[in-house]
Amino acid sequence: MGVATDHDLTPLLNQCSDEDLQPLVDYILNASTNDLTTSPGYEALPGAPSTYVSEIVYEIKTFGGNTFANMFREDGVPYREVVTDVAERLKVQVSEDDTVEEMESGILTKVLEDMLEKMSPEERQRLDEEFAEAGRAAGDKGATVPLSILILQGGVRLSGFMAYRFAAIVANAVARAVLGRGLSVGANAALMRVLGMAAGPIGWVLTGLWTAIDIAGPAFRVTLPCVCHVAFLRQKQAYKEAL
Repeated sequence: MGVATDHDLTPLLNQCSDEDLQPLVDYILNASTNDLTTSPGYEALPGAPSTYVSEIVYEIKTFGGNTFANMFREDGVPYREVVTDVAERLKVQVSEDDTVEEMESGILTKVLEDMLEKMSPEERQRLDEEFAEAGRAAGDKGATVPLSILILQGGVRLSGFMAYRFAAIVANAVARAVLGRGLSVGANAALMRVLGMAAGPIGWVLTGLWTAIDIAGPAFRVTLPCVCHVAFLRQKQAYKEAL
């Protein structure tokens, strides 16, 4: 059992609702080695994750560190190291100058890039059309660039509804693949179609990751989904604040 804080993670999670935080709890509970189920906050109000954010942060940070490192770091590794590890395992180039948000964006871009490789040209064209329509439906004229073009450009420095969609597509598909259910993202009809179209191919991408010998460890099965969901929560909060 433990509690922890992290300047890249705690302030964000403290702004989130129970519904937003629940997938993080479920990803952690998927691992038999978690300590969350025996933490005081979870035992008191398991259905109210907003009341035990510090315990959630502790779990993410400890899953992000290896056993040896955690022997000397009672609250695990910094969230930045968790994100860096996930990025490197996905072969996403990162540097010490990158912010956590930039690394999260690189991870989302890589997952979407791999997703497009799993789709036929016809499926990619339809996805591009629906992605652009989702931007128009949201009233964001700057958010109508096709998804494949954004990925070719690296998906960096996105903001507003564009960044929110990017993160929602990946986080929803990961939730579908790992938890068996999607997220409640308050999406317009076009974005809902995009989420549905992307879920299958991203599920195939994750299956390939899980079966890769060098990254099939139980910790990565927690950190990858958690990082993708945190990236979504970060963009959701930024988009909400911009409205």
